[in-house]
Amino acid sequence: MEKYKPCCKEEQDFLREYNPSQFSPIAVTVDAVIFGIEKDNVDNYRKLDEQSIKVLLVKRDDYPYKDCYSLPGGFVLEGETLEDSLRRTLKSKTGLTNVYSEQLYTFGEVDRDPRMRVISCAYISLLDTQKAKIKNAIWMNLDCIKELRMAFDHGNIIEEAIKRLRGKINYTDIVFHMMPEEFTISELQQVYEKILGEKLLAPAFRRTISDKLEDTGKMTGNAGHRPSRLFRYKK
Repeated sequence: MEKYKPCCKEEQDFLREYNPSQFSPIAVTVDAVIFGIEKDNVDNYRKLDEQSIKVLLVKRDDYPYKDCYSLPGGFVLEGETLEDSLRRTLKSKTGLTNVYSEQLYTFGEVDRDPRMRVISCAYISLLDTQKAKIKNAIWMNLDCIKELRMAFDHGNIIEEAIKRLRGKINYTDIVFHMMPEEFTISELQQVYEKILGEKLLAPAFRRTISDKLEDTGKMTGNAGHRPSRLFRYKK
């Protein structure tokens, strides 16, 4: 964006004498709801491993909310854009780089942070957990979030992120940011069902999704069940 230039001397004088301290200071943070998919081993070797949607959390070392779980996030520094701050924060808090992210919502409740007035710009991020190298953070099953004491309003932020993901899954290709390079249609359908919270008819799902997939020509190994054809996302 082009740097703003005053249009006249009168405006130059106004900006030079302008005193921002007449307003209450407000801090800005970025917080990332990072979703991924992991397989949970099933005892019955004849059944496919169950897949579950996970969210990445960090444990706070300092007050407030010491020892509570929170989303990876941090304060926006002077001279940073929101996206610059997000990239820096994700790298320092989780070790992640080059993560697909999009703005979710701005959270600005007056008392959401006991330290001072803080407004958070939240992002939704998606990645393939098989490729991600995580440090100082853990993947938590979505079903367990409500049982945790979350810091600040991060539980509410996660709920809003789930709504966004659920709302976009049927008309965008956003889900493929979480999928591995190769997968079966049954695995993909299971991910859709986990996000939507409902069972889908397999024939109808295959018709809906077929234009987005290309056949790899490979099959899964026989691990107690019939081998399945592997597909990849047609970018």
